[in-house]
Amino acid sequence: MIDRSHFNSEDFLVDSTFQQYCAGTDKLCVGYWEKYIKAHPEQAEVITEAKKLFFILSGNKQPINNQFDSFKENFNTAPKTLKINPSWLKIAAAILLIGLIGFIYQNYNNKISDEPIAVAQVFKTSTGERKKITLSDGTTVLLNAKSSLSVSKDFNTKLREVILTGEAYFDVVHNKEKPFQVHTAEFNINVLGTSFNVKAYPDEVTSEATLINGLITMEAVNGNGGTITLKPSQKVTFYKNLPQTQAKKVLKPASTRPEITINHYTLIKDSTIVETAWTKNRIEIYDQDFDEIKGVLEKWFNVEIKFADPEIEKYRFTATFINENIDQVMSTLQKVENFKYEIKGNQVIISK
Repeated sequence: MIDRSHFNSEDFLVDSTFQQYCAGTDKLCVGYWEKYIKAHPEQAEVITEAKKLFFILSGNKQPINNQFDSFKENFNTAPKTLKINPSWLKIAAAILLIGLIGFIYQNYNNKISDEPIAVAQVFKTSTGERKKITLSDGTTVLLNAKSSLSVSKDFNTKLREVILTGEAYFDVVHNKEKPFQVHTAEFNINVLGTSFNVKAYPDEVTSEATLINGLITMEAVNGNGGTITLKPSQKVTFYKNLPQTQAKKVLKPASTRPEITINHYTLIKDSTIVETAWTKNRIEIYDQDFDEIKGVLEKWFNVEIKFADPEIEKYRFTATFINENIDQVMSTLQKVENFKYEIKGNQVIISK
């Protein structure tokens, strides 16, 4: 039995059954929580706040059941000015209901981001560059190499919307009246105030979001997976449908791998989080093959890495780099696996 007597609004919000109760998508969940609320009037205020947060984070969409009930009520109370054959009326009503249910379902799952976002300002970093940005609401964003952050024209009015390509660490100022939304090519994130990392490079086979503290909800742009609520230390990874030349780099073929996975971030012995180590000017490689870390090194050191032999791509490494240059990094990796490298300008050629 879960003791919810000391739950705050965010504790209720991360409960999947509570989310289904708020959305009105599961009768058992709705029934359970209605009974719970009656049995615990002392928590009414906290639960009301949690429901409010749910609707803020989900774009103020009404529960599907409420929308359907509202339609039935309006339909049944409409003025009857014409005499129509009841059987035809039932058929017409059935057709209308089917169409309405489809419309409601589609709108319930569509994001605000489906509408074009007017952009007022764009921040960019080149390869090998990182930049700290402070937005008008006080939110700070650390932008990693080869990334861009577009800020909406009406930022900090009703919403706080940004579009990210690449990688960024967000420390969002809390404001329950103005949700903060991050849009990427693969997913959209809704937050009120929290710290999290988003990695969404178009040339990589996965995109991911890692929650450090607070609470975020996210949805895939293609609608698969529904709404995901992340707890601190959790990481969501989205696998892309890339062309065959890029998809072959994924360990599992597209037919067998999942579209979305949820795991915990990687914490190493000195309490460093691998996924956010870059914010402290550290490169953390944790049991990754050469082909995986290739992109990280290219963006970090502004180089192009080429493998003369496909076998080299499978070499696996675990290492930490703080102030090393690309030559020192290659030399260190050489001590783990036997390979040769040659640096010509900004090109690094690796061979057996």
